[in-house]
Amino acid sequence: MRYLAVLFWSIVLIQMVNFVLNSLQGGGTLNLITPLIVAVIFTIFVILFDLAIKPTTKHPDKQQ
Repeated sequence: MRYLAVLFWSIVLIQMVNFVLNSLQGGGTLNLITPLIVAVIFTIFVILFDLAIKPTTKHPDKQQ
């Protein structure tokens, strides 16, 4: 569920950045596909980063 939230917010924020940068360049046709691809790539990066920093082994001296 948290990865869906990351995907949602990355799509929203990258689309906003796309709109602002397009407006600064004088308008024109708004590209919607490229920011979606960037948002998916960013979400995959976040997932891989999350998997990389999780501890994989439990210490035998700690009781849970």
